[in-house]
Amino acid sequence: MRINCVENNININNQEENFEKPEELRTVIKFLEPSPVLNILEDNTIVLTIRIETLKGNPDLTNQYLHCSIRVLPNSGVMIDGIISKSSTEFPDWKDKDYEAVRIQPFFLSNKKEFNKALEGKGLFERGLHFSGTVTPSGVRTICICDTCQRSFTIQHFHAGFAKVQYFYSSDSSETLVVRYESIENLPNQLSSPDNDIVLRELESKLPKPSNNQGEFKYYNPLRCPFCYQPYIDFEKHKEIRPNEYYGNTYINQEVLAWDT
Repeated sequence: MRINCVENNININNQEENFEKPEELRTVIKFLEPSPVLNILEDNTIVLTIRIETLKGNPDLTNQYLHCSIRVLPNSGVMIDGIISKSSTEFPDWKDKDYEAVRIQPFFLSNKKEFNKALEGKGLFERGLHFSGTVTPSGVRTICICDTCQRSFTIQHFHAGFAKVQYFYSSDSSETLVVRYESIENLPNQLSSPDNDIVLRELESKLPKPSNNQGEFKYYNPLRCPFCYQPYIDFEKHKEIRPNEYYGNTYINQEVLAWDT
């Protein structure tokens, strides 16, 4: 087998007959800690350490289970997601109120590491965390891997297009402001761009300040790593991706700030 899972260690063999060979492993991982850690290894060397941060409603994952799918693609990409359950044999459906799932940011093995580099600062669609034409259930939380410090952090999303709101991150990403489409003149909808920079600056000047009085809410503010504060979704560098990133995000267990003029 190319993929081997022992306790919280997921090892992927990337040598000889396994090189660039697609494979999927469906397995169940038992959590032994309140906020467990998954070690992802390539040829027995740890390449990523992923912490499963917990929801306020389920703060201790000890003796719970992750029913997960671990996939290695033909292009050496790795995709891991799973559903958390108190049972080792059953797990809830996405329609159930206690549905709780995690999706780990896909990454490429060492023979295609240049692909990881190319994705730095890009959005959640390009990174393979959301997919056009498929709605990601709100019960799925995303585990991101910082491009700079390599630490994992968890975000929760909302479909801003369905909600008919525009979102703005604060300068440090600690807060996410949502504004209804009709609340401000010239507010860009999802999938559309601001008319021009002058109109955008005038619009942003009407927004409230973040509650910590640090910085401002701006359309192109990046979503930052909460540990090293470097841009993760770097809208300032990649302005062209902003209109199509129609999922707004908050750090885990944080609520959006709704504002209406």
